[in-house]
Amino acid sequence: MRLHLAGALGALVIGALAAGAAHAQGAWPSRAVKFITPQPPGTGIDIACRMFGERLAQKWGQGVVIENRPGGDGVVGVSAFVNAGDDHTLLCSFGGPITITPYASATKLPYDPTADLKPISSFVDFVQAFAVSSAAGVDSLEALARKARAEPGKLNWSATQGLPLLLLGSYMRSAGLEVSYVPYSTLAPALQDLGQGRIQAYATSYTSLVPVLESNQARIVAVLNRDRAPQLPGVPTAAELGLPELTVVSFTGLFGNRNMPDALRARISQEVQAIGKEPDMAPKLEKMGITVRTSTPDEFAQMIAQQTQTVQTILKATGGAPSAK
Repeated sequence: MRLHLAGALGALVIGALAAGAAHAQGAWPSRAVKFITPQPPGTGIDIACRMFGERLAQKWGQGVVIENRPGGDGVVGVSAFVNAGDDHTLLCSFGGPITITPYASATKLPYDPTADLKPISSFVDFVQAFAVSSAAGVDSLEALARKARAEPGKLNWSATQGLPLLLLGSYMRSAGLEVSYVPYSTLAPALQDLGQGRIQAYATSYTSLVPVLESNQARIVAVLNRDRAPQLPGVPTAAELGLPELTVVSFTGLFGNRNMPDALRARISQEVQAIGKEPDMAPKLEKMGITVRTSTPDEFAQMIAQQTQTVQTILKATGGAPSAK
């Protein structure tokens, strides 16, 4: 299968096949399908969208175009999808702009996540981890908490936007730890500060942490997912450490527009689930810290509802996301 650069916005056309093959599968798709993703090229979400998109193109007999629309914590990409109003344009997104930003933002968003987005299927889940700087001299969450209590106000922490930030901020407050939150707009300076010991703790994806792990500048002390990560079999989950409130239930998945028929959503979901079971998919993604996690439309809707409820509970209890002290 040849990959065709689409040109505008760095889009990638995957698997441009003969249009006639699509008609053998039904009326949809009758032409190339576009996946809008609110993440830049090369990110884990972008990679997952491209991998599933390539194989869906084979099933559909039509090309799949990946259009990257990053910005605004995902709002730019979701807005572009909603404004397209096209049944051959789908959204491949993480949860943030759907379950967090609509409820944490002080301004009204240009879309309604419940009315404008129809869940089709989740694709993957990312291994989320809590790391401590080697310079901090601690080797566990418990040791970090002890150090924070012994040195109030002297330690710093951070986390990527989304559930890791909300959950860790809520934990720091409820545990009474005087640890200052340091915001970062991009990953690179956060990793540099973690490696140099300017921040002592950081929560983000396992994939993002690989550079500081390989250089022994940091170590992972807890996995924030519900289950242990295949890449980190010896690292306990936060729940195993007695902190189930730090469990991240995240997702990346595919959405249709508000008018997509339920029958088409069910069909695409079945195709996604079949791709997720192909023997080479899970090993390829696990190497990047990504776990295959497909679902039916109803199961995906339940994931979204669960994450939304978690976010609303935290926001109500804390008054919002952490801010720098």
